[in-house]
Amino acid sequence: MAQKVIKYIGRTTDFRGNTLWELVSELPNWGVGRMLIRNMFQRYPEPCYMRILKVQAVDEQPGEVRKVRVTVEKTWRGVKQPKPVEIYSTSYKADYELVPEDQEAKYLNNNKKLEPVILPTKTDLPPLLREYVTEETGERNPQMKVHFKLTHNKLARLAQEGEKPTVSFGVSLGQPKPVSTKLYEGLL
Repeated sequence: MAQKVIKYIGRTTDFRGNTLWELVSELPNWGVGRMLIRNMFQRYPEPCYMRILKVQAVDEQPGEVRKVRVTVEKTWRGVKQPKPVEIYSTSYKADYELVPEDQEAKYLNNNKKLEPVILPTKTDLPPLLREYVTEETGERNPQMKVHFKLTHNKLARLAQEGEKPTVSFGVSLGQPKPVSTKLYEGLL
């Protein structure tokens, strides 16, 4: 007997688990106080989890997937968010799992934290703009100031006075391959 071949058509997904509505609708008190994880975030070595603070059911829209509005205390990559986060737009994704109460300590005792990234305060201009600014101002190596909007969920910041950045980036033509080195002669 020939083996039945199954052929999948369409987009694939990496989601594993249930939607938020499927989880909280079955729990007493809508799961307030329980811990959730999103499987997509379990790829990081630092703990990523959420504790349910408040659940608000949303009217079911015909022809749409059931959503729910959940307010959670979120810990992402070992850093606890200062304010509660509301999950609504991603609540339909079947990627959430309820953490059994006896396994919550595994997440709470994991002390790994993401190291903050320190960015430089100035960086090089793109090559053509650098040549133009050098011609206009006479400055030998003009640099532009780095603008960075600091928010509670970004683990990067600009270097303070006298502090050494942990990352460096610059704009250049890149490293030419040995075959095309002659094309770059006289440019840099």
